[in-house]
Amino acid sequence: MNSLQHPETSLAPAVPWDAGAPEINGPATYGASPGKPFLYLIPTVGERPLRFAAEGLPPGLTLEAASGQITGQASTPGEYEVLLRAENPHGTAEKAITLVIEPDALALTPPLGWNSWNCFRREITAEKILGIAQGLVSSGLAARGYSYVNLDSGWQSPERGGPFNSIVPHEGFPDMARLCAQVHALGLKIGLYSGPYVVPWGTEGYGSTSGLMDTRFPAMTDYDRKYIGMNKHEAEDVAQWAAWGFDYFKYDWAQTDMELAARMSQALRRSPRDFVFSLTTSVQLADAAEAARLCNLWRANSDTGPVWESVVRNGFGNQQWNPYVGPGHWFDLDMTALLPRDGKQLSPPEHIAMFTCWALRPSPLLIDCVPQQLDAFTLSLLCNEEVLAVNQDPLGKPAATVLKDERFEVQLKPLADGSYAVGFFNLSEEPGPAPELNLARFSPWTEVRVRDLWAKQDLEGRWQKLSVPVEAHCAKLFQVSP
Repeated sequence: MNSLQHPETSLAPAVPWDAGAPEINGPATYGASPGKPFLYLIPTVGERPLRFAAEGLPPGLTLEAASGQITGQASTPGEYEVLLRAENPHGTAEKAITLVIEPDALALTPPLGWNSWNCFRREITAEKILGIAQGLVSSGLAARGYSYVNLDSGWQSPERGGPFNSIVPHEGFPDMARLCAQVHALGLKIGLYSGPYVVPWGTEGYGSTSGLMDTRFPAMTDYDRKYIGMNKHEAEDVAQWAAWGFDYFKYDWAQTDMELAARMSQALRRSPRDFVFSLTTSVQLADAAEAARLCNLWRANSDTGPVWESVVRNGFGNQQWNPYVGPGHWFDLDMTALLPRDGKQLSPPEHIAMFTCWALRPSPLLIDCVPQQLDAFTLSLLCNEEVLAVNQDPLGKPAATVLKDERFEVQLKPLADGSYAVGFFNLSEEPGPAPELNLARFSPWTEVRVRDLWAKQDLEGRWQKLSVPVEAHCAKLFQVSP
């Protein structure tokens, strides 16, 4: 189907992750701090067993050839050009990547993974989390680079204790260190949630402050115990989370202020482990530069739900943040809304529009479904390596709106190889043609080659202008190059 003639967006079926010749996925750059535990699973599709090799690894890192896991502690700062290799009886694949070993050189591309909130709400246990981690592997999502398994609120108990006087997990998490080790054994990373409220959102358990109200900070007066306590426990909590083995941390409160963010950022950076730091939910534009300095991703939006209005509200109209977005610092559009909730569900075209928007932004892609239960459409949506490559492009430039009217929006994102990704969004209720894009106005070329990324197909000929029909509440995504 010619995507310039028909409004429907065609999705190429997901390639079986455990069949055929190997292909290495994942970003072209990855960062970690020197002297801290390192873990990277080489994301690769292809028939198992695979045999992996790596040339040029930093001192202190080693590769397990059978699993494709790179582990250890890099001892010497610097940028290392590493050649990864995977082979099986069907062939050999190679991919060159840059490993950046510098303090806090984290999230050089947006994190890919899973978050528990939309999937389980507060009903989470270690058994469920381990099952999700195993599902990321068995579904082939890990082979495409989905690497984080993140607990949202719901793990906490109303108790402090242990060697660090930290938040104690409820009985559904009898051994957090064991859970972290089990997730790491799969080559994946694991994240945790808290908030500075005495009792954070989504739990009856404790947050990272306690005691009487600290009146220097605003409180949520309409909600029980949603205030900042006089006693601050960031260092105690982070010490325990690092001892357990967590890799990612989401810090959540309304009226998100930079003083509390800085306290937590300092505790995380002083810890013996790397933590990707997610700040949510109401960072102010006036604080954008400071937020980008303190954390790896931040939100200034409400939760994304499975309704079109929510996708449009969070996904569009946020380009004032573009100057602060780049490697290590991402504007977070929130987790995806793949699952139905309260009788509401996005349609397939709306899922395509959401994922296209999140990929172009580029936003972290934290999915909200059970990997073992994915249907063919959702697998094709989540496992398109070419769309994921736009999100993970090492240049890290955010998309900008270049054309817009009352129905359509056209976004352009420069890529590291000199090409551009172009998204055409129909935000209206009826199918129709998007505004014509004259490529010479926005690129150095008068004619280009065009590839439909969702369909994984090159369009015939060379093009000076793109006039694209798009169905209602949907999007198309192209790559244009000379």
